[in-house]
Amino acid sequence: MSGGGLRRLDAFAKPRNDVRTKSALGGIITLVAASTAALLFCSEIFMYLRGVTRHSLHLSESTAIPLYELDHKGRSNYGKIPLTFMITFPHLTCRQLDISLDDASHSTGLLEKTYGKQSLTLRTPSFSELNKATDGATPAATRHGCTLSGDMKIPIVAGDFSITITRRTWAEATSTLLLGLLDDRQIPNADQQPQKLDFNVSHYIHYIRFGTPFPLAAANPLEHRRIVINNKMGGIALQQMHVKLIPTMYQRFLTTQQTYQLSVVDHTVQPETLVAKGVPLLPGISVSYDFTPLAVHHIESRDNIFVFLGSLMSIVGGTFVTVGLVTGLLVHSAAAVAKKLD
Repeated sequence: MSGGGLRRLDAFAKPRNDVRTKSALGGIITLVAASTAALLFCSEIFMYLRGVTRHSLHLSESTAIPLYELDHKGRSNYGKIPLTFMITFPHLTCRQLDISLDDASHSTGLLEKTYGKQSLTLRTPSFSELNKATDGATPAATRHGCTLSGDMKIPIVAGDFSITITRRTWAEATSTLLLGLLDDRQIPNADQQPQKLDFNVSHYIHYIRFGTPFPLAAANPLEHRRIVINNKMGGIALQQMHVKLIPTMYQRFLTTQQTYQLSVVDHTVQPETLVAKGVPLLPGISVSYDFTPLAVHHIESRDNIFVFLGSLMSIVGGTFVTVGLVTGLLVHSAAAVAKKLD
């Protein structure tokens, strides 16, 4: 095709410099159009890099344990998730507490036998842990209490675990309350120093986690939570928590993670109710959990690269075309008004 034929196809015909007029107003309009196009251009790039989030609901998949996954003791980690927790009781010693998980208790030794000797740790809390649990109200010189840490594998079925005072401690508490000696009775501590006998089950939940923590900034309602029991019985009560675990698939670009979101409802059962209603649990904390039949898919993705490039070009071209149309409309309107006035 000759040069003349190509010139006839030119869709970007340019006027000659001697017929173009440049003005200060035109320069201002150009700056406004360029600034607007640059702002929208950068915003589009930011939104593309950030990605979009899509949520959807699905039926959760059931989990079966194949025979080849069982070890010689009939146990398997298939179809299980980790349960990890760390809770501090600032007013009770470790010998006054017992923990049970699905009828396997620490006091009987069945808990360690079922989940392993390293699954549970009871120790005296550090100063920072005690400071969090009491909000700085307990001096370091009188530091006592108990911090319980656990790491266990639980099946993906409904269950419960509890940290309560032992039956012996409960018997001591009830006899002390009946005799009215709660404020006067003294017992020796490890250093043979007099110490007030305390049955207060107030506690601080550093964390209770089921499975892999949800990676987003959504707050876990069972982390960094101080529960203070304040009643006429000296802080004796049962804190019941009902936890709904929502299976969640979190997909972020090239990575996929199976996790759980938590919905928690809790209330405090006073000791009068424990006795009157015949609640089988002792004062402390009880957590019952269940899994919802619906799963949430949380997917983060980016638009197609060609859609993104098309948007960038549309922003630049569309901005200048829109500004040009508005400018032409204003100029022609002003000229028409001036002509009528003349």
